[in-house]
Amino acid sequence: MRSAPAVFAPIILLLLSASTALAQPGGFAIWKGQDLVGQVRVDRRVQGERVLYAMTSYSEVMAVWKRIVRTSVATEYLQGQLVRCHSSLRVDRALKDSSHLDLRGLERTAYLHPGRKPEAICANPWSTARMYYEEPVGQMSVYVESVLADCPLLHLGEGLYRLTLPGGKVNEYVYHAGVLQEIRVLRTLFDLVFRRVS
Repeated sequence: MRSAPAVFAPIILLLLSASTALAQPGGFAIWKGQDLVGQVRVDRRVQGERVLYAMTSYSEVMAVWKRIVRTSVATEYLQGQLVRCHSSLRVDRALKDSSHLDLRGLERTAYLHPGRKPEAICANPWSTARMYYEEPVGQMSVYVESVLADCPLLHLGEGLYRLTLPGGKVNEYVYHAGVLQEIRVLRTLFDLVFRRVS
């Protein structure tokens, strides 16, 4: 898998170099129908009162012609509250979307590329990064790093949740015994399944 964009370097390097942290890496295969098209790597590290999450994905998807899709998310919690996150989506070499939120200190910053107005303040302790490691029992919304906004979460049944993003995009999360097994990415033109491999 290719390296994450430079904007993520500080958090991801910290994740990789923190020898005293409790590390919890994991992996998912990306499937489009019967075709294996990519992979996702996730990591969570605990450093005292800080929890750091990182997710990178690489996939090759046919949409008229082959497209190479890379995503990155880095999320930091301090004392249970989300204080910083970054995300990016690249298709081939073009940056399609990116976000940044930093709630530390007096100068709070937030942006969404290209040209969208973010909801800069995050009071929700749940994010999509956290959902890779914990089942969101009792949650009615989740903070989505890529759009910097709370999005509705619906509990559909035992271990099954539906997250609805802006524009009607839907992701379904499947847990077994509290452990995430699948993410179903449901879109108008295609569906993907992220299936746990480690």
